[in-house]
Amino acid sequence: GLKMFEKVNIPILGIVENMSIHICSQCGHAEHIFGEGGGEREAAKLGVPLLGKIPLDIATRSGGDEGRPVALEDPGQNPVSAAFRQVAEQCARVVLDR
Repeated sequence: GLKMFEKVNIPILGIVENMSIHICSQCGHAEHIFGEGGGEREAAKLGVPLLGKIPLDIATRSGGDEGRPVALEDPGQNPVSAAFRQVAEQCARVVLDR
């Protein structure tokens, strides 16, 4: 995707690693079911910042299906909401630094 944006001269702010960890809805245990460190490696390879990592959890999917975006949840209580907030803050920093 990044190469496509570069071809049409769209600035790249950075990379967001989606589904970075899985958070169990029963116990809250987090595990790297798709591996670990991929976002960091790809960002370093491409020379762009890693803006954040978004966890995978069932509440995010069900809330989205019901029209309740997880990003609107209290980031102090919801780790996925906190991850989205971190990405937004990092995007703002990158834009302001340009």
